[in-house]
Amino acid sequence: MSLTMAVFGRLDVLYPDGHTESHRLAGNVATVGRAPDNTVQIDDETSAAQHLRIDAGADGASITDLGSAAGTFISGQRLEARSARPLRAVEEIRIGALRLTFYQHSDDATVAMPALSEQTQPAGIDFRASLERGEYRVFPASSATVSLEVTNRSPTEAAFRVEASGLPEGWVQPASFPFQLPAHEATQIQFQIKPALRSDMPPGEYPLTIAITRLGDADQVLRLVAIIKLGGYSGLSLALAPAICREGEPFRLFMLNPGNVPIELALSIRDPQSRLAAELAQDGVELPPGGRRRISGKARARRRPLIGRPESIPFALIARSRGPSAFTVAAPARVIVAPRWSYRSAILATVAFFALLLALVSVLIQPPEPEIASLELSQSQVARGTPVQLNWTAANAERFVVEVNRARVADLPGDRRSFTLSTEDFADPVDIALIALRGDVTDISTRRLDIYEPAVIADFAADKSVMLRRVTDSLIVRWDVSGAVGLEVARPLEFSTVRESAATAARGEIELRGAPHADFEIRLAAEDEIGAVVERSITIAVKEPECLPRQDALLYAGPDTGFQQIMLAVENVPVLARGAVKDGGWLLVELASGKSGWGIRDQFECRGFDISALAVIPDPPQLPTVTASPTATATAAPSATLTPTLGAVESQPAATETQPLASG
Repeated sequence: MSLTMAVFGRLDVLYPDGHTESHRLAGNVATVGRAPDNTVQIDDETSAAQHLRIDAGADGASITDLGSAAGTFISGQRLEARSARPLRAVEEIRIGALRLTFYQHSDDATVAMPALSEQTQPAGIDFRASLERGEYRVFPASSATVSLEVTNRSPTEAAFRVEASGLPEGWVQPASFPFQLPAHEATQIQFQIKPALRSDMPPGEYPLTIAITRLGDADQVLRLVAIIKLGGYSGLSLALAPAICREGEPFRLFMLNPGNVPIELALSIRDPQSRLAAELAQDGVELPPGGRRRISGKARARRRPLIGRPESIPFALIARSRGPSAFTVAAPARVIVAPRWSYRSAILATVAFFALLLALVSVLIQPPEPEIASLELSQSQVARGTPVQLNWTAANAERFVVEVNRARVADLPGDRRSFTLSTEDFADPVDIALIALRGDVTDISTRRLDIYEPAVIADFAADKSVMLRRVTDSLIVRWDVSGAVGLEVARPLEFSTVRESAATAARGEIELRGAPHADFEIRLAAEDEIGAVVERSITIAVKEPECLPRQDALLYAGPDTGFQQIMLAVENVPVLARGAVKDGGWLLVELASGKSGWGIRDQFECRGFDISALAVIPDPPQLPTVTASPTATATAAPSATLTPTLGAVESQPAATETQPLASG
């Protein structure tokens, strides 16, 4: 079954990874955007659901930006939202990181749009080729077979070559295959599609182009396209360190998502014997494709044996997917729990008990023991340098001691109920202990605090704060960042990278080159180990390039002295440089009144920039071509003839605004 529609053009979409999609535009209107109901659906996060519209009319095609946030650009200029702009026969369009090329059909023929399973046989080809299917679904590390049938319709044996392209390297085998085919016979060729397990290959459609060429006749080429639909793959790698830890000793869980889709995990600790009290810094995490994360935790025995030998208690950290697959991954570990007393210690304790019993008999009144009822932290996870507030309730304490990792940091009076702890000198998880003392009697309460290294942008600067409009120039941007696991520098589209240093994640520089049109911003984003992002931006002001006439300079209507003189640029009075001709011999300048004219380059001094870097006027005015009219002869009076005249009529001076010449 086929649907007949009027085709008015073709739209090729080039993605950043190098693959291209080609779409025929039929009917009167075609829309482009992320939403599936568009004529052309694109996979780009910066694009809108309905980004732009292409209309076909009697005078040609036009393009309209539908109010997108990222904008639509043609020749470096952003289109005005909801305002139609005519399209040329071939036009390049930019949407974010995507490059689209529009090709307008040169005729109004109506073509048949075949169904996906059909193949079109061009005229003049004496062989036929067809694919078994137009779409194939495959998952990473699995494989799919693409079957191609080739039929030699010529009366003699022929040699052919089949080449597959368009997919990432290593996906398709074989990539090229020559073969011989007898007259009027057919053969089947199979390609093995096996994508690698890579997190940077997102799920989606990848076009596979198969070209069949008859050797010896380069004009006989057939190209078939099959869509390879790559499915999503999710996985998880867990590692627990240390795998055997002592009671109360912190352990760390390291996670890696090797898949190409994000996964959301629920974390828990399973104790088969129900003998442990274990806790994690967080009970859930989301990992992007290829993402890594580290989470700390600790485990203690609910009840320690009174007498005996150290015992190993097994437990497992469980990560369960919250997605449809609901897979579960476990990381086993053990906790070594020591008894309160060894056998020897128990004997000594018994002797000590009776000694204490005798001592207690002699004591009639004992002072009350200190007691800590509660201890709370204002935050359980902070960036290094962020203060943490400790709040507690206690009774019968003469004084308090605050310890961090068993090192004393503060001595406080017994009436204090809060303390602000600085984390500037600490890293990684720490144990905070509050000790209440009354004489030699103490009570201790502990809490765990996770401290991570934040991303800090120490310096982010450019070597220029001002650039000139329409003047191509270089801009060097430098940065100094600490604590970051990832950096991103966002720059304007009209700038390209000239040089990028061998920068580390902490320090580097990049040289950009371009001709700005308005004030612009360069943004640096740094991501720390827990995914928090800090940003810093630089604003570069853009001003008009100015030139000074070396003397009173005549301005013309075009870049030639044959044009009409329209005004005068006064010596040492600044004018704005709007552009130049290709060889740089003439400048288009603008006076303070807003009027523009062409002046000879050598009559102006342009400081602060090189004329060769100024934008070139693409279509400067041209002098008209003078042609002679044919001689006319009067027949009524043989003695009288008409004098030949020129086809061009001398123009009269126009009324224009000029600056007065200096008078003597």
